[in-house]
Formats: sequence, structure tokens, C-alpha cells
Amino acid sequence: MSRRLLFLRVLTVLCAAPPLLAAQRPRFGIAAGKSFVGGGDSRTLVDAGGFNVTGADQAGFHIRGVVEVPLNSAAFAFRAEVFYNTLHSRPNSVAIVGGGSGAPALYDRTFGLAGSFVASLNSPARVSPYFQLGAGAFTSRLGTNPDPQSTQPVLTRGGMGLGLQTGVGLRVRAGKRSVLLEWRYGQALNNTRGVGFMPLTLGVMF
Repeated sequence: MSRRLLFLRVLTVLCAAPPLLAAQRPRFGIAAGKSFVGGGDSRTLVDAGGFNVTGADQAGFHIRGVVEVPLNSAAFAFRAEVFYNTLHSRPNSVAIVGGGSGAPALYDRTFGLAGSFVASLNSPARVSPYFQLGAGAFTSRLGTNPDPQSTQPVLTRGGMGLGLQTGVGLRVRAGKRSVLLEWRYGQALNNTRGVGFMPLTLGVMF
């Protein structure tokens, strides 16, 4: 009897979900751009087996996919996102972290699934600034080489944990589409992580 009741409840939710989503009119988007190093304060030293490695020190690339659902007020929305961020370093580099030092990773990659709340300052306008704050699960990967002269990563250190992100943007409406110009700061909080990153992206919301 309990299984039948559970089945009926699941069936009810599935039947109600499409009208609920249609009423809220979810929007989909994609954005890409250049990612900059977020600053030395976000660095941590990671043991790579006899030497330390830390986050990269050169700019890279950022791309993300977005699903945005408006909330009760037109000025607020919720975003679910998946993103990929990569930074890199030149060989034979050294970064000072606290009282120690480490080799900046030849590649510093972060993959994330995150949720954010977005608040627009003037949502009905054609051009509207907004800010956002969110968190999610971030996976970090640092590629390095014990030979400081090498450009080929042969060792990888990684971790997964909570990550935070915040940012500001500008939404330009063009009919049913919107163009998004956005700057963010993101940081993984797990012990084995890269440096904080600041992507500057251009995107389209459908």
C-alpha cells in the first residue's frame, strides 16, 4: 500500500511539473570569455610528492551553460549553471604563498555545478544591471611536472568540495533574447584547489 501511495505522489508531481515550469518561463543561455587570476590571497600549497604546487598565474578560458527561472518578483531569478574554467602557467615559475613557495600549476582547471540568486536593479528596462551570489560543487585539477623547465604536465592533484561565486553584470534585451556582459569571482574552498578566478564573459539568454 505504501509503494502504491508513493507511486501516485510521484505521478502527481510529474504531471504538475510541466505547467509549473511553463508558468515560470525558464530561460536558457550560454556564455564564454577570458578568465583572469583571482589574486594571490586565494592560493594554497598542495603537496605534489616532494614539492609544492599551487594555482596557476596566467589568464585562461571560461565557458558555462545557464538555466534561469524567474522568482515571484520580476527583479529576482534563480540560475542553475554548469561551467568549466581553465588557467595556465609558464614553466620555471615560483609563487610565494604565506611562509612557503610552490610551483604554479601548468594547468589549473575547475569544473562546477552551481546555483545562484540574481537581483536586477531595473528589470523592465532594455538595459539592466544586476548582481548575483551563489554556491555549488567545484572540482579542481592541478597539472604539474617535477621538472621546472618542462611544459608537459605529468602529475595531477585534484579535489572536490564547496565553491562560492559572486559577480555583476549587464543585461541588454533584444526581443525574446538577452545579451549578458558579466564579470565574476569564483573560488573553490576544498584543500586541494587552484587559485581564485575572475571570468569576464559575453553570453546570450534565449
